[in-house]
Amino acid sequence: MKQIYHLVTIQLKEFYREPGILFWAFIFPIAIAGVLGLAFTTKGVPQTRVAIISSSHDASGLSAKIEKAFSNSSGGNSDGLGVIIPQVLAEEDAIKALKRGEINLLVKEDEKGNLEFSFDPSNANAQRDYLLLSNALLTMQGKEQGSSSIRRLDSKGTRYIDYLVPGMLAMGVMNSCLWGVGWNLIEMRMKKLLRRMSATPMNKLAFVMSFFFTRIFVTTVESIIFLTFTFTVFENAFFGSIPAALLIFLTGNFVFACIGIFVGSRAQSAQVGNGLVNAFTFPMMVLSGIFFSYKNFPDIVLPFIKHLPLTLVADSLRAVFIEGAGLAEIIYPCVFMVGIGFFFLGVGLRIFRWS
Repeated sequence: MKQIYHLVTIQLKEFYREPGILFWAFIFPIAIAGVLGLAFTTKGVPQTRVAIISSSHDASGLSAKIEKAFSNSSGGNSDGLGVIIPQVLAEEDAIKALKRGEINLLVKEDEKGNLEFSFDPSNANAQRDYLLLSNALLTMQGKEQGSSSIRRLDSKGTRYIDYLVPGMLAMGVMNSCLWGVGWNLIEMRMKKLLRRMSATPMNKLAFVMSFFFTRIFVTTVESIIFLTFTFTVFENAFFGSIPAALLIFLTGNFVFACIGIFVGSRAQSAQVGNGLVNAFTFPMMVLSGIFFSYKNFPDIVLPFIKHLPLTLVADSLRAVFIEGAGLAEIIYPCVFMVGIGFFFLGVGLRIFRWS
């Protein structure tokens, strides 16, 4: 037992003498929990928007009816299940908002008071919004209610899979670059390979940029396999410009490779390296609207979320894939991503160490 005691003591001292490990083991999980908890609980009851088609018989009247239905519910929130906020939109604008994930459900009313709900049945959030709204209207109207029908939105561009695929593609590029560049640099430093390379007349910039060009090749192969699968199985939408999609792909690779260079510029242990990579990837995966729209976050943080690298790549790819955007529409996010990339590349080179 005495031997075990001394061995355990040695390992605990090694653990507590590494400040980086202490941060990632204790402080980082609390910080992430605090940020995400704040983001998801500031509004209390979940709020979602529904589009009232402006060509309805009485669009403003239907909007007022929905507001009244929820104001009459328990605490104005339908017994804590959520609140539906109506928004009168032209059908074209409503479809565009649906493709961007800003809304899940469209409602239209004819002159006889019959309602038509349009949504993608494979979208769980859309099903929830439909059930919540139809129940609220049913409770309010009682026997005076008209009939209702469901219109399936399963054409290309309006399905949830069309929203999901560009986001998954962007997330794949991010993970491949950050882990492939950042983690490889840290691993080479741990194995003392970087120290040997520092003895050669090799340019530091050329060395780190070689990771970027390697990642382009790797992510291209990964993306081709991924898109071949989705186009074959799901026949997902692609209405935009191929050159625009390629430009987003290249700038996305550049910005994430530069962040990877920054992440791997100084870390010397697997624990710290793992924490650093997760510190960049995990918040962006949660905040950038990969699986659901980030428009549900508080308005005060939306400008920050919209300018995260993963959000810029995912939104730009969605604009090309399902809205038919061309080069003109994606120039600004691409330029912004290049600026972010040069910032992290400059800082990473500044603090980079070979050993």
